[in-house]
Amino acid sequence: MTTIYAIGDIHGEKALLDDIHRKIVADAAARAGDKLAVYLGDYIDRGPDSRGVVGALMAGALPFPAVYLMGNHEALCLDPCRNDWLANGGRQTEASYGGAVTQAHREWMQQLPLTHRHGRWFFAHAGIDPLLPLAGQDPETLLWIRRPFLDFEGDMPEGVVVIHGHTPKREPEIKANRIGIDTGACYGGALTCAVLTDRLERIIQARR
Repeated sequence: MTTIYAIGDIHGEKALLDDIHRKIVADAAARAGDKLAVYLGDYIDRGPDSRGVVGALMAGALPFPAVYLMGNHEALCLDPCRNDWLANGGRQTEASYGGAVTQAHREWMQQLPLTHRHGRWFFAHAGIDPLLPLAGQDPETLLWIRRPFLDFEGDMPEGVVVIHGHTPKREPEIKANRIGIDTGACYGGALTCAVLTDRLERIIQARR
């Protein structure tokens, strides 16, 4: 059985990322079988060290495979129109780079997928439209949706449980049909990791 470590929105908080990586490595050492990390996007903006976060992820900070999804902040960074990005944390990101985001880091962001599925778990940055099939989800939805997704109480398409970030809460939101793990790392909250097998095993957090 594969153990999946799903990591929520990092937003330039490199110290929290380093801490949660240490905790994930310790947890993984005590578990048999394959391991996989799935990062839910929003690696940059608002926090102090977006460059350090992206560099660590590109280098592969964990001793097992990882999937890196795109978040809406990576999409904003890549958009030729810079105003929305700069107004939503882009200035802090450029400060961490000492100017423009490097070409190598931009190219890494450009190739990030929008979703990942592993059995009953479906990973997307913001969520999905629960009224559409998984194959029919719009990129804008996967990166930005809040409602009707957050209020939906029925079964998700194909019976998946959606693991998502994007909407910060003080604590993880654990529902029958979705698990939200953006806990506001860039707002003084925790960086959260959900440990998944055929069920939610535990929550790991890094805090200041």
